[in-house]
Amino acid sequence: MRLGMVAPLEHAHAMQQAGFDYLEVQIRSVLDGRLDDDAWRAGAPNPASLPLPLEAGAGLLPADMPVIGPERDLDALRLYMERVAARARALGIDVLVFGSGGARKRPDDVSPDAALRQLVEFCQLAGDACAAHDVTLVVEHLNRGETNTINTLVQERQLVEKAHHPRVAGLVDSYHFGVENDSSEDLLALAGRIAHVHLAEPSGRHEPGHPADAEQAFDFEDFFSLLHKIGYDGRFSIEGKLTGPIEEVAAPCLTNLRELWQAAATA
Repeated sequence: MRLGMVAPLEHAHAMQQAGFDYLEVQIRSVLDGRLDDDAWRAGAPNPASLPLPLEAGAGLLPADMPVIGPERDLDALRLYMERVAARARALGIDVLVFGSGGARKRPDDVSPDAALRQLVEFCQLAGDACAAHDVTLVVEHLNRGETNTINTLVQERQLVEKAHHPRVAGLVDSYHFGVENDSSEDLLALAGRIAHVHLAEPSGRHEPGHPADAEQAFDFEDFFSLLHKIGYDGRFSIEGKLTGPIEEVAAPCLTNLRELWQAAATA
């Protein structure tokens, strides 16, 4: 189990002090696929100067780069992904999270079947770019409040299977899992297809252990036991709103998560 958090680069020192293993960056700001290579290199971070390794990236596409509908531009998407994947590898990042609810929103005049075909095409295009740099694209299920495509683990599995690409995998997010009431069976059906996990309480989207409503606390031990059953033991990134400064709330949270992970192994 490796624990990280989606956070700005300037939080890396505090995260290292709290006991995190890595940092998950915001792709659009750190890898910015809209910049040409010279412009990006001029402002690119130096991983060697950071106290934590950069291992994953979230927030793949801006909302004005649609992957569904008549406005999508496959050439622009291909160039963007080629740049992002190359830059990810240069910084040590090997997982890129495809959430991007705005970019993958289905327009009203596009059928669900057509939207799925276009999502498959994008994942295959992105997978090719990632494969060239030994990076993996992970599809994130997003709840219906954030987008209108790939809202459940069942739909995520369908997309990953249809893309059928060695560099396209799935992600499980405890927040969306809880909001959408995905089932244990839906998670178990993703065995062999999960390459990343996001963590947050469904109630309030706070760090694990601090739900907005104590009566709606998420059962992370049960969640972890499911991941143990499918053989997952990779990265877990907190993606949520911290209830206090990193220096105060992160270390107890990480200790609790590690203890729950160990307890789940024998559950």
